Amino acid sequence: MNLPAFGAYLRQRFPPVNMALFAILFGTVYSVAAALQAGPAAQRAWGWPEWLGVAATISFFFRLRVFDEIKDYATDLEHHPERVLQQGRVTLGQLQAVAALGTLLEVAWSVGMGWRAVVGWALAVGYSLLMRYEFFVPTYLRPRLVLYALTHILVMPLLIGWLWAAYAAPPLLTPPLGLLALLSVFGGLSFEIARKIRVPADERPGLDSYSRALGYGGAVAAVLLVLLAGVLTQGVLLQRLEARAWPFWLVAVLYAATAAAYGWSLRRPSARALKLAELLTSLFMLSSYVSIIAEIARRW
Repeated sequence: MNLPAFGAYLRQRFPPVNMALFAILFGTVYSVAAALQAGPAAQRAWGWPEWLGVAATISFFFRLRVFDEIKDYATDLEHHPERVLQQGRVTLGQLQAVAALGTLLEVAWSVGMGWRAVVGWALAVGYSLLMRYEFFVPTYLRPRLVLYALTHILVMPLLIGWLWAAYAAPPLLTPPLGLLALLSVFGGLSFEIARKIRVPADERPGLDSYSRALGYGGAVAAVLLVLLAGVLTQGVLLQRLEARAWPFWLVAVLYAATAAAYGWSLRRPSARALKLAELLTSLFMLSSYVSIIAEIARRW
């Protein structure tokens, strides 16, 4: 494999900022497990198993990206010929080889963390394989973008469950796990909707968008409703953590700013306004996790 080309692919399709977010997601699950359901995470300092856990989490998401590249290769070849993969600078076979190496790391880490983690990993990977083959009904799912998104976002609670099983003390199925799972769903779904809203002039035949599926106003309303559900979930989790006031204010201000940005995009539809709103949606997801880690870290 040409390493500079692979680096270019990562910058384009799996950038470092995404990897950082996945690392923060791991840290959030680890922190909540330590704070609310004391297990292995509460009994030792952060060490090499945690760094391997971060790498395993990133690997899991990279494999999801490769699955998407396989499914969408023909469409992207037509609509995004400028991409590194479509130009042939890296190949699907090379990406699958990297994903396979990452899978070995995930297995090794899960085995090292105990049988519960192995079961959690197997469930998450099993579901992701169903996603890879679009639940064996691709012709039914693909035209139904909302249903497609809902079926695919459900991998997030399973991934959270995998990490939770590695660190939380039994019983595992508890309210903190449920809140983390919901937060991951609402955060992931809001970002998914936000990145596929386009002004009418930018809609392109053959490229799916929520603004086409739900209407421009409907897509904006959908992302704001999902974000609001995330705000409420975040609030309940912060209460359980006995958090200070600042995370509540941060989430509220970010939601208000996001709503204002989308309001602006409704009054004056433009790609610039939507890009700002998408950025704020991403910041909400990031701040949700970081504020949880920060509030737990102050206790240690």
